[in-house]
Amino acid sequence: MTMNILVKSLADTEKLGHLLAGMICKAPFSILLKGDLGSGKTTLTRAIVSGLPGGDMAEVASPSFTICNFYPTTPPVLHCDLYRLGENARLPEEAEDRLDEGCIMIAEWAEYLDRDFPLPDCLEISFDFAGKGNHSMRTLSLAASGRNAELALAELGRCSACTA
Repeated sequence: MTMNILVKSLADTEKLGHLLAGMICKAPFSILLKGDLGSGKTTLTRAIVSGLPGGDMAEVASPSFTICNFYPTTPPVLHCDLYRLGENARLPEEAEDRLDEGCIMIAEWAEYLDRDFPLPDCLEISFDFAGKGNHSMRTLSLAASGRNAELALAELGRCSACTA
């Protein structure tokens, strides 16, 4: 199942993140973010986390050097940045343990994730710059695999304000 969404502003990206937060409450669930530097991956992550119970207390920042950040939301979120790990990246063992405990994983630079890494429910979101001269406009391509992810994407598809 796939869908494209046009976000025209930072506010649109934040709105999408809050909508997704309401749809991903069933672990296991992973959100894989792909896109160029500055395309909105951390902005979307920040909005998703802030939309979860307890997220208003989380200070979301890109885990570029720590590789993974943990946010004690409900459900808890494991936020990973795979860029520094390079191709065929595997998560650190303690991060995999958190996933086994029922965390939602949000991975930036997911194109580096080892293709054999087990992800039973996954929403992949690719960011592409959409507007010439409008640096805040993005086309997001969403693809779902697994029951929970497909249900979330179907629910998002029913939101007429979301589809491009």
